[in-house]
Amino acid sequence: MGYRRVVRGMSSALLLAGLFATTAYAADTPGDSRSRLLQRMDRSGDGKISFEEYRNAMLRRFDARDKNHDGVLDGAEFPKEWLAGAATEDAQHKISRDDFSDQLAPTFDRFDADKDGQLAGAELDAFAAARKAREETKP
Repeated sequence: MGYRRVVRGMSSALLLAGLFATTAYAADTPGDSRSRLLQRMDRSGDGKISFEEYRNAMLRRFDARDKNHDGVLDGAEFPKEWLAGAATEDAQHKISRDDFSDQLAPTFDRFDADKDGQLAGAELDAFAAARKAREETKP
């Protein structure tokens, strides 16, 4: 299996698992709801999460975990639960900021059911359900 395929699989799992915590000081909290997601990501206050809001939130999340500021999450920086459900895992548990960023649009698009470039209503509920499912399967 090629390196890029492993990274993509790992990135997708990482992104799905980390969709909900968005600030450097926000704790990982199980049981996210639509209102909590909006509180953390909806910077415009319109009741929706745009791709830009999502992207910015997720990159803040990555940067908060990158304690040594080398642009790579590895070792103790890499939350093992971010790989929950991944078809493959990088044995070294590493992902670069660029590889992480490359997976943001495809991950967002999976939940943007009406393809309007924003997550709202049932789409946000699906985000919350995915988070809850991940929390319930965590070892």
